[in-house]
Amino acid sequence: MTGFGIDPTAVRSGANGYGTAGDLLADARRKLTDALSAQGACWGGDESGQAFAKDYVPAVEGMTQAFGDLATALQAIKTALTESVASQQGTDQSSGDGLTAIRG
Repeated sequence: MTGFGIDPTAVRSGANGYGTAGDLLADARRKLTDALSAQGACWGGDESGQAFAKDYVPAVEGMTQAFGDLATALQAIKTALTESVASQQGTDQSSGDGLTAIRG
């Protein structure tokens, strides 16, 4: 295929951006979880507190799970991009070596 190429330095830099975003999101999740845990069940155990908790607790659990899942996905994107660049460079080198061998 002609005209296909990548800039390995640019791809690695972009990959690192995904990793950084994943790290920042994981850190934000930890801080938020710690802050919410420190507050405890501050809404109380009466009827209105229980009504609040019925929706609030599952929402917080879903949000913290989503933050964790997204942070993991961002790290996976970083890994996939980094591995793709390494694979492409390896294939390019191997092809070049093969052509050099043919030329003798």
